[in-house]
Amino acid sequence: MATELGQSRGRGNPPIGLLYTPISHTDRRDGNLPNAMDMFGELSTTSHFKVSLHLSQRGTSELEQWLSKDGLLKTSIEVATYDFLCNEASLPGAGFNIFEESGSHQGVVETFAGSRKYPTFDMSFYVDTQYRQIRLFEEWMNFINPIYTEFGGEQQPEPDGSGYGDAKNRNDFFRLKYPDSYKRIISVTKFEKDFHKNPSKPTRDYREQTTLTYRMIDSFPINITAIPVTYEGSVTTKTNISFSYSRYVLERNQKQQRSLSELLST
Repeated sequence: MATELGQSRGRGNPPIGLLYTPISHTDRRDGNLPNAMDMFGELSTTSHFKVSLHLSQRGTSELEQWLSKDGLLKTSIEVATYDFLCNEASLPGAGFNIFEESGSHQGVVETFAGSRKYPTFDMSFYVDTQYRQIRLFEEWMNFINPIYTEFGGEQQPEPDGSGYGDAKNRNDFFRLKYPDSYKRIISVTKFEKDFHKNPSKPTRDYREQTTLTYRMIDSFPINITAIPVTYEGSVTTKTNISFSYSRYVLERNQKQQRSLSELLST
């Protein structure tokens, strides 16, 4: 044991391995590396993802009831539109708060992992001519911190979606809602273009597709980036939203390999 431990700390250990990958076909039975086509022919692309806000027109939560009052969750088709108009999202990152310790080894400062930390994640949405995407997140934030009149009444959204034109009294004030009422799960699914079945068919089990789904727990919007408007050049309007969350869980679906005869029969 002492000899093995000494060798593992010596020069050249651990071994570096091969400095290149074979370009031509290799015999896997010899334990060789896969060739270059195997390694680089299946690289992931950034343009295949799906965001799910998990909203419903049924109004089963206080937040959904609030959004429904403003006419933002009229039909299931309209609700699905919010997900598909997300043109850019960021998969969540994670890190540790680091603790430093010095003195145990002279001249050496050691670092150790502490609590987990999760930075905010951002999403960008195309805005339609009804400005529903802007209104959706504005109303989400209005629900978190609604306006109250000087007499204590909560300012509700207008049923016709006209906003809060009457809330102009200088004595109006804000009051925060309880966190459980405005925090939700938001999902970002990363997939590739090599699916075998119709990806538009609703299903809970994409057996023919390798996917990674990040479930952000206790998500809520914390910032809506200012939207510039200009006469210099007309481009598609987009709104950028930053979200906070407590943590995330990762769900992985491994594509099930099938024989050629099975694929042709579908």
